[in-house]
Amino acid sequence: MAGPNLQAALGQRLRRLREERAMSAADLARASGVARATLSKLEAGHGNPTLDTIGALAAALRLPLVDLVAELAPPTVRLDRAPSARTPTPSQQLLTRVGGSGMTEFWRLRLGPGQRLDRQPHATGTTEHITVITGSLQTGPTDNLHEVTPGDFISYRADIPHSYVAGDDTVLAAVVMTYLLALPDFTA
Repeated sequence: MAGPNLQAALGQRLRRLREERAMSAADLARASGVARATLSKLEAGHGNPTLDTIGALAAALRLPLVDLVAELAPPTVRLDRAPSARTPTPSQQLLTRVGGSGMTEFWRLRLGPGQRLDRQPHATGTTEHITVITGSLQTGPTDNLHEVTPGDFISYRADIPHSYVAGDDTVLAAVVMTYLLALPDFTA
């Protein structure tokens, strides 16, 4: 991305992150020390912010600066298939980076053959990252389940209804959940 596309992407991301934290533009302007008019221009995809301005906004949103300027949004569902077991050389692959802007939980998921768990939405901004260890699992947003097999990795927003459905064998999976931290009341 370059030029106007970068400005538009930053503006969209800034607005989305502010709204996920239930902050008004005035709240973010006050918390960051960035003028309300400047913030409005940035969210509209205009202006040419300095690194100091972006840093102040990131700090007020309780994000590492890189999280504010990273790509606009991950896909709704990300699925990485396990490499072939026949791969002859050792390898290590980064599946996802968990930022410091929230809370992270690590879970173990176990389902018996054919069992199903339907889950209600978690808090806004919650994401689940799952690696299947044994068995076959269908998971994702309830209306968009994906088949995940041993070694596969899937990531999806969990602030919508989502489900886990075991195949014919027992499922064991590692689940990492990331949440945004609640922010203090900026209206005082």
